[in-house]
Amino acid sequence: MSENDDEEKDDVLKIIYGKLQDVDNKLERIKSDTHNLSRIASLSNSEIIKQELRKLVGRSKVKAAILHLTKDEIKAGDLANILGINPANLGMYMKPFLGNKGYIAAMEKGRERYFQRSELVDLIGFESIEEFATLLKAWEQSKQAETDKPTDSSPQEDKDAS
Repeated sequence: MSENDDEEKDDVLKIIYGKLQDVDNKLERIKSDTHNLSRIASLSNSEIIKQELRKLVGRSKVKAAILHLTKDEIKAGDLANILGINPANLGMYMKPFLGNKGYIAAMEKGRERYFQRSELVDLIGFESIEEFATLLKAWEQSKQAETDKPTDSSPQEDKDAS
């Protein structure tokens, strides 16, 4: 190969790299625009979203705590532990928020399952909505009461989980 061939390859690679950067930049812009449209739709439908969350959470302190605790990505086992519930029962509490509802995303990383709530839960101000704030406070108080008890008692799960 001649030096001229190497220069041509370098020129072609630079052109390809430049085009890939352009495509990447355009994808970022599309992603940003889509995100903004999603935010606008969420904000304009916030009352509908709040009403649906009220139905899904009901009077369940555990379900309210799930939405609160999944603000950041959390491992399923850690979530069950913090909630004070049997990990085998976590699915029963999570099911209303997963799938088409899209309030919480389930992600697999290797053999571990993680959960994180959707941004729209943040956009409606979940923790500042009075009904949910009351449930969260009650959940925190019940967790505190459990830590104050002797260790031989088992944590109580919500009776209204379903």
